[in-house]
Amino acid sequence: MEGIFIFPIFHIAVPLIVFEIPYIKGKFDFNRLTLIIGSILPDLIDKSMMFLGLGSGRGYSHTLLFVAACYVITFLFTKRKTIIPNSLTIGILFHLLLDLPEVPLLYPFFNYQFIYLEDPLSSWLFSLLHDPVVQITEVLGLIFLIIILIHNKLYGIRKMFTFIIESNVIQIQE
Repeated sequence: MEGIFIFPIFHIAVPLIVFEIPYIKGKFDFNRLTLIIGSILPDLIDKSMMFLGLGSGRGYSHTLLFVAACYVITFLFTKRKTIIPNSLTIGILFHLLLDLPEVPLLYPFFNYQFIYLEDPLSSWLFSLLHDPVVQITEVLGLIFLIIILIHNKLYGIRKMFTFIIESNVIQIQE
């Protein structure tokens, strides 16, 4: 399915809106900033490599091996506190789910054909302007973000940053 792109707004908005559901919000604590970083990290790596002419980074950043490595590294880096690694991992997993079926989840254990774009920026702009799936997902992402802003009364930049940065940092409740 070459040519299907999900852009960053949807990747960020979906995990945030899911964790705003009262039942989930009441059961889990998470770090919003780390969740957001996790939700775009695979593409930050993949797209950076492509822009630098290093080929597709999907084999590195869109795999379960990457998810496991990120969890272990952040778990050790945060001195075995689980909220940051859990939030990052959940963000990455949401990203991979939203990218299905074009995700090489089991690479390098199973072969996967990577698509290399000669001119990624033009391809992404073309998709944004002409692909209804991309347009719909980005509009939905904006709607989700607006719902979060209104629901939490985030009517200023300072309140938005506080909401993102000062999310609770305690363990997942059993």
